[in-house]
Amino acid sequence: MLVESGRLREMAETIVRAAGFREPDAALVAEVLVEADLRGVDSHGVTRLAGYLGMIDAGHVNPRPEVAVVRESGATALLDGDRGIGIIAARQAMDRAIGLAGESGIGCVSLRNVSHTGMLGWYTMRAARQGLIGIAMNNGPAITPPYGGRKKVVATNPISIAAPSGESTPVVLDMATTMVAAGKLRLAMKQDLPVPETWGLDRHGQATTDPGEVIEQGFFQWAGAYKGWGLATMIEILSGVLSGGLFGSDVPTMIDYGKDPLISNGFYVAVDVERFLPLEEFQDRVDRLVEQARQTPSFDPEQPVLVAGDKEIACRQRRLVEGIPLSRQVAAELDGLADKYQISQALRLLSDR
Repeated sequence: MLVESGRLREMAETIVRAAGFREPDAALVAEVLVEADLRGVDSHGVTRLAGYLGMIDAGHVNPRPEVAVVRESGATALLDGDRGIGIIAARQAMDRAIGLAGESGIGCVSLRNVSHTGMLGWYTMRAARQGLIGIAMNNGPAITPPYGGRKKVVATNPISIAAPSGESTPVVLDMATTMVAAGKLRLAMKQDLPVPETWGLDRHGQATTDPGEVIEQGFFQWAGAYKGWGLATMIEILSGVLSGGLFGSDVPTMIDYGKDPLISNGFYVAVDVERFLPLEEFQDRVDRLVEQARQTPSFDPEQPVLVAGDKEIACRQRRLVEGIPLSRQVAAELDGLADKYQISQALRLLSDR
């Protein structure tokens, strides 16, 4: 079914607020989740909501965290997220990095002790829209082994970098260091769909199309093989190790999303472009690079060359007009949350409930 983004945001915000979040935090969580859905990053959209609230019910997540500055010096800061949904503290971490960059040209903020932070690109785009280069990364549950190994040591360790351009939207890289984010397999499980065999391995190290096998018994495949693992290692150092939080196999693994703990730490950077070049000149140069890439002849005329963020921009434009597609499973899950928290019938998504 197709759901208008404003309606979906209202429903998500109302549910989160009813679950005990402060009003500004509820609005923020809803905004980040629905923005992911608008951009086609469905694995990080409202499908996450039931899991977030399940972790609160299980006692793993604090719905009203008091984010604290542990230390701050020069262009750096360390924050503690007080076991809250990571979206709340991650926004504060990026905003503090942006503020520090205004003072020093660069801001680096380490964040520890949070749960899932949602779509990382939301934070880096926040910096890019203010004329800064934004960088964000985080570690998480031990669900993936080193390249060639059998013991799970790290998460899918995503990274995002966004740069301001002269166009209406920044150039945004937002990727897991595995072939796909774990959420894509969880969404496929929820919809009872197979996945490409390049995404994961079964318990014997063989390619599989069963997302449940990958999550419960198997392993994720690294993007670029050993290169993906190498990048994930450095992300683990910059997020888990540097923050003083849990890292590597010390982070509890997670199989049952919403019941098992999801512990994460992150690293947020903002760079003031104008310490190097006038912003307009930088944006012009970015635009030239993007145009050079887009004008490159493609081997497939029906598949033009894209740059980071192009697919998401096109998807967002389309979904703002047509609505956000939700599977029946996800819609029923949201309706179930509305029932649980006694939300108005007017917000229900399925007519047969």
